Amino acid sequence: MIDRQRIIDNFLEMVKIPSPSLKERVIADYVKSQLEKIGLEVIEDNAGKSCNGNSGNIIGILKAKGSKNKKILFSAHMDTVSPCNKVVPIIENKIIKSDGNSILGGDDKAGIAAILEMLNQLKDNNLDHPDIIVVFSIAEEIGLLGARKLNIEKYAPDFGIIIDSGGKPGTVTIQAPFAAKGKIEIIGRSAHAGLEPENGINALVVASHAITKLRLGRVDEDTTSNIGVVVGGTAVNIVMPSISMIYEARSFDGKFLDELLIETKTIFRDTAKKFGAEFKEDIVKGYDGFKIEEGSEILKILEDACKNIDIEYKPIKSGGGSDTNIYNEKGIPSINIGIGMSKVHTTDEFIKIEDMIGCTKLLLSIIDKI
Repeated sequence: MIDRQRIIDNFLEMVKIPSPSLKERVIADYVKSQLEKIGLEVIEDNAGKSCNGNSGNIIGILKAKGSKNKKILFSAHMDTVSPCNKVVPIIENKIIKSDGNSILGGDDKAGIAAILEMLNQLKDNNLDHPDIIVVFSIAEEIGLLGARKLNIEKYAPDFGIIIDSGGKPGTVTIQAPFAAKGKIEIIGRSAHAGLEPENGINALVVASHAITKLRLGRVDEDTTSNIGVVVGGTAVNIVMPSISMIYEARSFDGKFLDELLIETKTIFRDTAKKFGAEFKEDIVKGYDGFKIEEGSEILKILEDACKNIDIEYKPIKSGGGSDTNIYNEKGIPSINIGIGMSKVHTTDEFIKIEDMIGCTKLLLSIIDKI
């Protein structure tokens, strides 16, 4: 039986620890101590050094007990979005939320709490299990940086279970998009807006003409495209000399994404040339998409595990990226399962206690079905 109070206490303790991306040191030390208490071999890699972070990824190794001969990866990330400096968790009507002045941090400390409780249950009940690799990654929220730098191939898991999704336990992301993002810049020419505007090239005007030709928003059922940040101008009486925009696009179809990026860059380049302006861009592919086929071993195990504890198996596709994308890119069949986190990345974030407990039960059921 899941230790209800232990998982709640662990979760509450963790969400009170500020852990913005690249500043995960304190939460990393906390989870290291928890893994060591349970009896895992604990390793910290050098991922943080490559991205100016103060912590590496935390890896825990638990050798198999019994005859199960698979290796399975369980993973969640340690960093959170801001504001996270003073999280005050409140329990109300079997829901944990913040006091409204910060995010809660269930994304993804709920995933960590579920993994820790799963490991405690294996130890407390002397349960058989396969080789288990636990990874608590850094800098997921700013580009999956920890997972990118992790040498997961060294540990050779047969498949991965990532606990970093909304939806009730039993929800599983089996498809996620390819993604690209970067800065687009138009460089025009400044001039006095009142005395000689005809001698300037207004970068905003150039960008506006280009934007009207772009495919933005939901391009099709598989693809989205967006300009989310715009910066430009120096003074109201100066023709805007330059403007920069942060652009991103996502698609389940990698080839279509490539074509959309070419189209977007061409529109900006041609429009800039028409006005005598300069165009610069640094848009790059961020991560590959993935699709786990129905009937694959990992999904059969998950479906059986859901039936075993009488919860609904619900495969979905998601427009968001996660460490799951990176593990699949590295050749490890991986899925992202729901733990019930809701309204993440907002000060209204909350999670139901029963969903954390249900997810932990599912993790144990997965181990049982391997």
